[in-house]
Amino acid sequence: MNHPQPQAAAVTVHRLFLVPLLVSALALALAPVASAADSEPGADAGGRPPNVLILLVDDLGWMDLGCYGSDLHETPNLDRLADEGVRFTDAYAACTVCSPSRAALLTGKYPARLNLTDWIEGHSAPNPPLRIPDWTRSLPHEEVTLAEALHDAGYRTAHVGKWHLMRQTEPRDEDLPTGHGFEINRGGLEIGQPGSYFWPYADPRGRARNLADFLPQGGAEGEYLTDRLTDEALAVIRDWADEPWFMHFSYYTVHTPIQGRPDLVEYYQDKIEREQPQLHTNAGYAAMVGALDESVGRVLDLLDELGLRDDTIILFTSDNGGLIGRNQPITSNDPLRSGKGDAYEGGVRVPFIASWPGHFVEGNVSGAPVMGIDLYPTVLALTGVAGDPDHNANVDGMDISEAFTNPRGVVNEFAQRPLFWHYPHYHPLGARPHSAVRLDAWRLLQYHDDMRVELYHLNQDIGERTEQAGSHPEVTRELEELLEQWRLEVDAQMPTPNPEFDPTRPFPFGS
Repeated sequence: MNHPQPQAAAVTVHRLFLVPLLVSALALALAPVASAADSEPGADAGGRPPNVLILLVDDLGWMDLGCYGSDLHETPNLDRLADEGVRFTDAYAACTVCSPSRAALLTGKYPARLNLTDWIEGHSAPNPPLRIPDWTRSLPHEEVTLAEALHDAGYRTAHVGKWHLMRQTEPRDEDLPTGHGFEINRGGLEIGQPGSYFWPYADPRGRARNLADFLPQGGAEGEYLTDRLTDEALAVIRDWADEPWFMHFSYYTVHTPIQGRPDLVEYYQDKIEREQPQLHTNAGYAAMVGALDESVGRVLDLLDELGLRDDTIILFTSDNGGLIGRNQPITSNDPLRSGKGDAYEGGVRVPFIASWPGHFVEGNVSGAPVMGIDLYPTVLALTGVAGDPDHNANVDGMDISEAFTNPRGVVNEFAQRPLFWHYPHYHPLGARPHSAVRLDAWRLLQYHDDMRVELYHLNQDIGERTEQAGSHPEVTRELEELLEQWRLEVDAQMPTPNPEFDPTRPFPFGS
């Protein structure tokens, strides 16, 4: 179906991205971090730089919070955080699965540039049509992480919770968070999920080291992991109350296994029976979201108690879209299409809330398209640590702090920057090797097995139901060219034909 010409023209004006200079520049897509001379100092009037708290949730879907429209989950503390800051409607993870998104957040670089394009252990697809590339299986030590940059500038640095940026089969202590700039590690190791959310959190099959060994305060029967990680985080914040600190609080929840705290499961079972919600119907999952919200509330309360709330930048997001489940519903990303492990919006669009009282506009909603890669340069700019060129080499993210202070006025400006995805893998939840780009409201998917493309206009079709590549050939061609130039710029690894592929045998991966 055809749309008014101005919408198609939104892409046409970006032909400048398609000239050969794009290969070495991609000025908007790969915008550098501001220099020290250009950035405002991060310290307040008293001379203290702001604390930085990143709250990263595992598998939290775009519709999983009350402030994003859930019809079951109650999240008063996260809703409060949104009321005290800016809530983004068009925020993205850098990948449809966890490890690449986490590496991208900590380095400011696209997973394709890092060659860390799948979750660390990956899936072994039987009889694949394409051979996937041999991607990087741990966070490269040559990368300067956000923790290293801030620690070099005098910050105390702590990681709490999930890490999953190292091999599970070959764990090395130097690949733990403490090998990447974090002074303290509480709960971060090679695993991507706990064996259980109840003490001692062990994998019954013994496939990895025990998570409890990375939580030094001990534990007791019935202890719940989200609560325990919060205890660990609060203890660190109390210890460092008089110093500037950066905490990467990376929750294991709401990843499987779906195990809620019994009191919250009972509460949501009763609520489901009473209210018959249509969107979210899993009481165990709702209980996990509820425990997450309680955790955030405890952190906010402590910051208030210590007088640190106005001195603390809080950035809350998810590492990929929500897991919708197959045999039984886990969560719903509706109206977005699909979920974690797939190419569509449901796999990559995520909640994102930014709050810093007295500095960011409060109670606003922004439609600016932003991505996890932007947190690295943004935090460096806000803290005044943006000047060291060692921190800025080939950073793909851009400083989006203006979206926190002028959330409505910069939407169009940010929409002019293309956002890219590259996933040269198969995933049992639907993804086939593909690349994607969003520019303005257009999003193009390109599959590597048959080079089929799909084009969607997200402002008119957020659910990606009406494919428009045929009706907008010029837009399609320009976005394909933009995508190809970007892959060259970041040296993206590509899958190759599998000479042993047998088309007569079933292939269960991919949609």
